[in-house]
Amino acid sequence: MSQITTKTHTQTKEKYEVKTIVGLESLEELKKVKDFVSKVYTESGYSHSSWKNINYDPWSTWFYVEDSNEILAAMRIIEKKPENVIPLEVAVVWGQPPLKQYKVKEENVADWNSVSFLPTSKSGRACTILFKSVAKHCLDKNYSMVYGMYNPDSKGIERIYFRAGVSHSQKYPDLMYFPGFYLNGEFCQFRVIEIRKESLQKITSYIG
Repeated sequence: MSQITTKTHTQTKEKYEVKTIVGLESLEELKKVKDFVSKVYTESGYSHSSWKNINYDPWSTWFYVEDSNEILAAMRIIEKKPENVIPLEVAVVWGQPPLKQYKVKEENVADWNSVSFLPTSKSGRACTILFKSVAKHCLDKNYSMVYGMYNPDSKGIERIYFRAGVSHSQKYPDLMYFPGFYLNGEFCQFRVIEIRKESLQKITSYIG
């Protein structure tokens, strides 16, 4: 059943309420979160692409933090099911004409994506809390693997992931892209990462 839940975290003198939206309920709040993510990406120089904007809502859990009713940070988990695709399967392998895409056949896996936050220290702290909450969620769901994709130019995200022992995917090793999705007018490439349980545990314990 879809729902909104909250959990309060305290860091320094600030209290962060982590909210989640599961599935298709609370559509007004869901739109607010997705609009925030789109705004962050646009202001960071990313273009819009129909390849990037697939509707994953029925299989998604959104995590976000607000301050005075304004969203500070957000991110999403998409659970892989036989009837859906995850972003890893929508992206195209770089330099492989005709278009080549991966197919994820494993069961009990998920995709961690749409990491979005503002260029402020408060938003960065909120994002740290969300990383821990999402990692705990994935551990609670007992996923056998969590995939993700990141832009190698995003050094902050890269440091967070790899400090926790996240590795580049050996199963899906190629650089990926979404047709029509650009960063500052240039093709944007992504690497696939594998976030195993050991890394999820490190994220819940050590990031901060």
